[in-house]
Amino acid sequence: MADLLPPNATAYERAVDAVGARIDDVPVPLQTILNPATCAAELLPWLAWSLSIDRWNADWTEEQKRFEVARAIDLQRKKGTPASVEAVLASFDELLTITEWFEQQPPGPIHSFVIDLPLDDQGGPRATAAFTAAVVRDVIRIKPLRSHFEMRQSLATFARIYLVGAARAAGETRLRGDLTDITGGTAWEDLLQDENGEPLQEDSGAFIENDT
Repeated sequence: MADLLPPNATAYERAVDAVGARIDDVPVPLQTILNPATCAAELLPWLAWSLSIDRWNADWTEEQKRFEVARAIDLQRKKGTPASVEAVLASFDELLTITEWFEQQPPGPIHSFVIDLPLDDQGGPRATAAFTAAVVRDVIRIKPLRSHFEMRQSLATFARIYLVGAARAAGETRLRGDLTDITGGTAWEDLLQDENGEPLQEDSGAFIENDT
């Protein structure tokens, strides 16, 4: 193939051109690579990235990785809806439930919801802080931007319910300037936030203001 190099091109430039000219000879089986069922296992993270998957865990089994990639487009269509939150919760644990603000008695703050996870006295992965943190993190990524939520864990023993822990309140739109129903009148940008842009709270539940 003729090149476009000038007559005074250096030997290095001609060598680079010769190497680049061979790129067309490298087989690229796109139909295989872009299919989550046939893509090589080591390429699955890159395929997931190309599909803008919001949640990915390197510890998943290969089967689960292929499943998450296969449903990526469907999840993107539902992102920001209650259905997307329910899909994420189902992928963690079948006991996780969501209650919208208008379903609570009395009704909760507008555009809020509560995630409940009942525990038993056997403990297990769902009783760990790491499990709770993973659920909160992934729900934040796909929930409606205007919504905020709380995650509650309860222990059922002898037909009685004891509150054993509650995750921090999470979420609330960054598009709204007035959050008086959530922050008590403090502007969202005046609160300390974590790496996900969510407000930090003290143990008492009060939001922490940014004094800097």
